[in-house]
Amino acid sequence: MEEMIKLTGLRKSFGKNEILKDISFTLEKGRVLSIIGPSGSGKSTTLRIITQLERADDGTLEIAGRTLFSSIDGKAVYARPQEEREIGLKTGLVFQAFNLFPHFTVLRNITEAQRAVLRRSREEAEDKAIALLRKMGLEDKAREYPFQLSGGQQQRVSIARALALDPEVLFFDEPTSALDPELTREILRVIRELAEEKMTMVVVTHEMHFARLISDHAIFMDKGVIVEEGSPDELFGNPKEERTRKFIASFED
Repeated sequence: MEEMIKLTGLRKSFGKNEILKDISFTLEKGRVLSIIGPSGSGKSTTLRIITQLERADDGTLEIAGRTLFSSIDGKAVYARPQEEREIGLKTGLVFQAFNLFPHFTVLRNITEAQRAVLRRSREEAEDKAIALLRKMGLEDKAREYPFQLSGGQQQRVSIARALALDPEVLFFDEPTSALDPELTREILRVIRELAEEKMTMVVVTHEMHFARLISDHAIFMDKGVIVEEGSPDELFGNPKEERTRKFIASFED
């Protein structure tokens, strides 16, 4: 199958604090990867590097067959700026804190990047936005502002905004961490529907049951390394590493 993400030897430090130590994994088209682990393990930093919100120190990353950066003499060397921008359009990121523009309507939150980045006409961008809002069950909220929505509705708008740019891989960084259980179910339903449609996704989450249910592959990270990885049944049902077992057990009743 076609590889959408191929990450090799990723390293990242902030000052003298090494956050990521030789992170490597691949993700095939149409598959879902879940990344679990304690706070500070490097999960979100990994996502931020892949989606170009942070710069890698070392390693190689290919997205949909194009190289964003490669390791040369122990340092990550990035593609030219135009190439970076084009590769960046292949990824979308849904933040845990929604990150909607409070002074824009829901509709404009979804159309703004389409018009600025993809140069779509207003009509084309609005048609796309309305179709996505309908998919999210929020078509009637198009003219409202973020403050008028529940947390779950805001997160569904942020998912629609990410999808509006037609990414080939969609990343979720703890998409339910700011939501109560009822609203969490709304978001998990949307992500599950996207998985059923074979959207390629990477989900950083603390929802263990959901991660096991939705994933094709799962990774457990701790202290900047991949401690263990495997199928969801292997990782969640029969982990080999003691550190993994303790982490998963901490979520059980």
